[in-house]
Amino acid sequence: MLGRTRDISTHGFYFRSDQGLSVGMRFWFSIMPPWGVTQGTHAFINGRARAVRVEKVSESHVDRVGVGAIIERYKFGQTESSAYLTGSGL
Repeated sequence: MLGRTRDISTHGFYFRSDQGLSVGMRFWFSIMPPWGVTQGTHAFINGRARAVRVEKVSESHVDRVGVGAIIERYKFGQTESSAYLTGSGL
């Protein structure tokens, strides 16, 4: 599942996705902060989060739901690849 983060903090984040999630669903994520924030490094944040709010934001198939999630655990790292959100029924 791919998504676009809109807001992020140390406790959670909000993102839009074309995939349907339900409140309470746990999922693994990987987020790459903007290039300027990471001062030119390919940094990322990996972890597990839980959906606490799900709202329909569009009728189209692109970014149709907005999800507010609480971060349950995370770690920082560096990579050369792009970041993505991955869904899982954990």
